[in-house]
Amino acid sequence: MSSMRWIYRIAAGAALLGFVLGAAYAAYELHNTAFVREFQSGEQSAAAERWIAIAHRGAIDGVGFGALGLLLSLVAVAMARLRVRADQQRFGAELAASVILATVAFCGWVSVAQLADDALPFLQAPALLLLNVVGVLGSLVCFVGFDAIVRRLPGAAPTGPAAVALASTGAAWLACHYSFSIIKGVSGGFRSPARLGMAAGCFVLALVAAVVLARLLNAPLRALAERCARGRLVPRALTAVVGGLLLLAMAVTGANFEMSASSDVVEYATLRVKGEPASGPRVVWITIDTLRADHLGSYGYQRPTSPTLDAIAAEGTLFTDPTAPASWTKPSTGTILTGLHPSRHGALYHGSQLQLPEGERTLAEAFREAGYATAGFVSNPNIKKVFGFDRGFDEYFDSPVEDTVTLASIRGSHFGQVLMKLMRHQFNWKYENDVHQMNAHILAWLDRNRDVPFFLYLHYIDPHLPYSPPEPYLRQFAQDHGAVTFNRREELVGIDLYDGEIRYLDDGIKELVQHLKALELWDDTLVVVTSDHGEEFFEHGVTGHGFSLYQGVMAVPVFLRGPGVARGRRVDAPVQVLDLPATVLDLAGTGVTQLGDGASFAQAARLGGWTSDGPLYMESEFGTDDSNHRSFVFSGVRQGQWKLVLTEENAYFPPATYGAQALFNLDEDPEEQVNLIEREEHRELVSELLEGLSSHATFLQGAGFRDVEPASMDPEVLQQLQALGYMGG
Repeated sequence: MSSMRWIYRIAAGAALLGFVLGAAYAAYELHNTAFVREFQSGEQSAAAERWIAIAHRGAIDGVGFGALGLLLSLVAVAMARLRVRADQQRFGAELAASVILATVAFCGWVSVAQLADDALPFLQAPALLLLNVVGVLGSLVCFVGFDAIVRRLPGAAPTGPAAVALASTGAAWLACHYSFSIIKGVSGGFRSPARLGMAAGCFVLALVAAVVLARLLNAPLRALAERCARGRLVPRALTAVVGGLLLLAMAVTGANFEMSASSDVVEYATLRVKGEPASGPRVVWITIDTLRADHLGSYGYQRPTSPTLDAIAAEGTLFTDPTAPASWTKPSTGTILTGLHPSRHGALYHGSQLQLPEGERTLAEAFREAGYATAGFVSNPNIKKVFGFDRGFDEYFDSPVEDTVTLASIRGSHFGQVLMKLMRHQFNWKYENDVHQMNAHILAWLDRNRDVPFFLYLHYIDPHLPYSPPEPYLRQFAQDHGAVTFNRREELVGIDLYDGEIRYLDDGIKELVQHLKALELWDDTLVVVTSDHGEEFFEHGVTGHGFSLYQGVMAVPVFLRGPGVARGRRVDAPVQVLDLPATVLDLAGTGVTQLGDGASFAQAARLGGWTSDGPLYMESEFGTDDSNHRSFVFSGVRQGQWKLVLTEENAYFPPATYGAQALFNLDEDPEEQVNLIEREEHRELVSELLEGLSSHATFLQGAGFRDVEPASMDPEVLQQLQALGYMGG
């Protein structure tokens, strides 16, 4: 049989097998799933959509594994030709062995792709392609080398090439697994001669095991080869039927192929206020997810990340030392929308509902009662309607993008999972869930409601992981950091990408500002800018948020501009975001000076004097997956320059080992590098702070929702959170 015929048969076989397995698994999985796509609710997905999804996944697996089979068969044919040279009688046997080696080598690289991502995070497409090619070839060299050694061992001589290849790759795979587990242990790792010796011993044992296994596999593989020589293993008619179904699935996929998750802009209604219309200014509240203050020019950052935001800050009053209520979105945004401490509104965990103690109201309800139309546009799935965050809003839009059957099918297919590992791309809605997609809806809403007194809450998610700024913004902040790897590379390149996301977001805010000016609304609109939390970049051993109460995640921007706000003013006194809702209501002239647990500091934004008094409290409970919502549990208090943090749980740095208490002097140590908790001269201060924190905890326990368990979460919402890196994503 010619080489081309071998290549065709291998590729066709891979395509048909991939299609059958992919479609069968899709049918099983979708039968037990309420919705095909993310962002769905209400009635379950229709049968037609399920059949289209099955066709998609079958076609993706069929075409994908067919293409992969083509590439691997080309490599296998080349390897077999090199091995047999002029002896064509051995070609079939050597080709079978080469196919096994090439396939296992590819799978081996896929299995360690996450380690490569850890070592070299944030690679761009050309470098990532080169890494994958080198990785697969390196894996192939290792497996071929091990196979060559096994072939030369005396016990393997009587066995066929395919038996040796199958046995050697299986034994080598197990040896790699166990040796890596040994080296990864806590006692020395790569620096431990004993562990290195044990790891080497795994490969010696693997050689012996490979010889034994090859002899056991030889007879059944020889019988299989003889059966293939006598005729087809699969009837021609069955092959034709499966091939026809694959072609049909490809046609259905082509007719319904949709990679863009952008949702259509709807025709928004003109809202009506309830009661007497408000006479105060319109209010636009902008929350920028995951934005730390020190990455804005107005807070001293040297890179040009925020010209528009800086201009807004210059037109009004900027607070240099605000503190967020928590270190991740759900509890912090719950506080923004209620003025309540996180434990008082109950939105503490993934899946938790926003709740209100008796007699309390949300920020939106307060504005609505004051004669405002209320609208919210949000892009973080943690604060969707299903969790109760729409309370008090006349309009609440939480789906700026809509998942597609194609994207869902890529994520759900076996070949799609391989692509996601190798390409480091999630094939989901996050990449289009950006400021411009949000603005398409927001600007349309403004056009219909320009003449209505409104409170407009906007929550943009752009700086959140995964960082994926468009190409111009990526280039603007990219730097050559040299040959750095692992955490150092994740820190340096991650900051470049993060800054690119901020600048992209800033240009989107510029679009919003220009539209407000075009509608002649800007001058008379009170604009509020803040964030729910920041982001750490290994200042204290981790990257991300939710894992601590350090300033990297707790120091967020707060600035206001518009009617009643002093221009060009900077306030250095510490403030807390908890008080911001009451402050904005006060500045808007509603007569409200307190909302929930927060009290207005509007005087600080006016020309009158104002000083901060009283402690600022923080709390955060965070889980990396749905098996434990309290992997990271912290509480803290600030009194002036002093910051005390208690650690109840920390999955990365257990308090039993790393300490459960920390005291920092933020004036002298803004980076929080020196823990003063054991200094004798601070003993009285620590006692006072601990007493206050204890009293506050008692208040939260008695007047909030500390004992309310989170509701079970829909699988679709769970997938959205995983796309952002939450819940094991």
